[in-house]
Amino acid sequence: MKKKVAIPVIVLAVLVIAAVVVFFLMNGRKTVQLAEPPVPYVSEIISGSNSAAHKLVAAYDPKDASKAIFVFGSRSRTSAIAAALLESDAFDNVDGSAKADGLKDLAGETICTVTNFSNFGELVNDGRLEDLRELTARNVLSAMDTLCYVSPYDRSGMGKKPLAKMIILGSACMTKYGRYDVDSLFNALNCKLPVLSPMQLIVDEAVEMSKGKQILTVGVLAGNAPVDLYGPYIKARAAKAGIDSVLCVGFKAPEGEDPLLSFLDRYSELGINRPLDVILIDDLGVDLSLFYDSLLRITSVMNAESLTYGNLISPDFRIIDSRSRICRAVYSILRQQNLFTHHISQPRQLDFMLIPRENGERELMLMQYNERYIPKNN
Repeated sequence: MKKKVAIPVIVLAVLVIAAVVVFFLMNGRKTVQLAEPPVPYVSEIISGSNSAAHKLVAAYDPKDASKAIFVFGSRSRTSAIAAALLESDAFDNVDGSAKADGLKDLAGETICTVTNFSNFGELVNDGRLEDLRELTARNVLSAMDTLCYVSPYDRSGMGKKPLAKMIILGSACMTKYGRYDVDSLFNALNCKLPVLSPMQLIVDEAVEMSKGKQILTVGVLAGNAPVDLYGPYIKARAAKAGIDSVLCVGFKAPEGEDPLLSFLDRYSELGINRPLDVILIDDLGVDLSLFYDSLLRITSVMNAESLTYGNLISPDFRIIDSRSRICRAVYSILRQQNLFTHHISQPRQLDFMLIPRENGERELMLMQYNERYIPKNN
């Protein structure tokens, strides 16, 4: 005689199975509510589950240590960031402590620079922000695909190109306007590919050290980047930390002069009655030792310069540079996420470029860097 199974047991089993299914569905593809819609190009990728770009991002594996670090921006900016990463020896490669060990921090790694010849500053000045945001997303997607051409005329000649395990947005314009769209795309499709920006790293550190203040006064040395990008960006990041007001003053490092003292002279001439809290140096070509030597003299009561300049900086004044911060952040992510290649070799650099296709559309063609194919308007 067959035993009857109690109905409550069956119901309970069904509920458990349903709960498990719901759990995997929710964790496999999270529904992300965006604060504002990304650009149409990104929105179409997110909603188009059958599109190649959607499948590429949704299925992307950023945990493959054999992949490479990709740096995007102008030729000068990507080269400077790559040089900083290739030369960095700030950590012990065995225990990760902050001390040089004679071995390059990124030993065995591949740094891929991707030069984009679009004039980012011109796009901002012309109000073509949607184009800039879409351009940023297209740049990032190019690092996630194996597609690479030998020349713009030989479409069948394919070059070898690594895939990305980390993205660095070297451009301040890309960071300020396009980072949101990249984050929106990755969050919506649950892609864990790390994205870094030197600009964001130094601004966030300045904001973090200034929590509790009502006003944050910042000096910015930005190299060739438009300095006026930084004020609104810093203000937006500071507002989230409860800082009510931001005063931002940009400057250039004069040749043949002490860069810190010359800036403080100018700062004093502006008549600002608040001491400076921080200087952000987002120019990777600056000799940082000049700044720190001057700061040491200013903060020494035994030095006459402390009387002249000491009241222009706050007691907890800091210099925050993007060179050391981007190297530190890259090393930290590689170590924490176990993404080191562990190859015994010097780090290497590969150079690529993105140029527009001839079809007049916004599509870009990724190819190995070759000065012969630089667009004529550059």
